[in-house]
Amino acid sequence: MESTSALLPRLRAFFGLSQTALGRALRLGRVMVSQVERGLRSLPLAAGLPQAALTLAYQRTPPEPPAEAPDARALLRRARADEHRAGQLEFELSRLPERAVWARRRLAALPTLTAALAPAGGPAPSWLSGFATEARAELLRSGSTAQARLRARIAGLRAEAAALTQEAAEHQAAADDARA
Repeated sequence: MESTSALLPRLRAFFGLSQTALGRALRLGRVMVSQVERGLRSLPLAAGLPQAALTLAYQRTPPEPPAEAPDARALLRRARADEHRAGQLEFELSRLPERAVWARRRLAALPTLTAALAPAGGPAPSWLSGFATEARAELLRSGSTAQARLRARIAGLRAEAAALTQEAAEHQAAADDARA
């Protein structure tokens, strides 16, 4: 017969229990469970029945029980939420090119402005630096890279929504077949 000190860690691992959770089941504290597992203390008599029940359940429970059926309604709710978010992002994406164009214009005009306002390599007006900095910051938020990332997020959301809808349909069909 297996010793209690060897059995308790196996029970904990099998059922995904912490020492504290196993202690609750056995009506013991975490420290006592630790001491029993290390062989420093014996399991108190009062904990014998819950420990025996857990051991019996351990012996009779298959290591890989069948998986529960997915909740088709939850999958479809998530698919709708993904589609909704994708629509919001598409609206945001539609506004980015307009914002990026003025930033590109500023940066394209910078050489002309610099030549006109700081001839012969003289100091440029201080506002020109902010003019360029704002344009670069806007391109980070709405330029080609930002637009590509947004398109990828939209595609990912749409793909997730389609996969979830497919999963829900397959599991609903299987459930319908099982009832028939």
